[in-house]
Amino acid sequence: MAMRLQLTDGFELLEEWAESASQAERNVMYDALFAVGDGSAFLIYDIFGDPRDRSNFIVAVKPGLVLKVFLRRADSSFAIRYLGAPDGDRGDAAGTTAPAREEPSSPEGA
Repeated sequence: MAMRLQLTDGFELLEEWAESASQAERNVMYDALFAVGDGSAFLIYDIFGDPRDRSNFIVAVKPGLVLKVFLRRADSSFAIRYLGAPDGDRGDAAGTTAPAREEPSSPEGA
């Protein structure tokens, strides 16, 4: 059975990223966020653990677009930590994908 998670943090990052993202990018990102929330993301997307923090996961939403989330298993929630181009590919040649800033993880899990 999949774990349902509630988005509790990172709304500012999402709004900041969405301002410069295309409608198609917003649609696929929102689909990915819903999949993380309903627990189906591991069935749909390629997901990688973050070697720097075991609670962070990187979701390959589509080529050139990733979502980094921080899972809080204790309270069944997750937080957005990063949206945008993968490391090393900070935006495309046309400049249509502006990377959002990355939120640091706190040791307390907040």
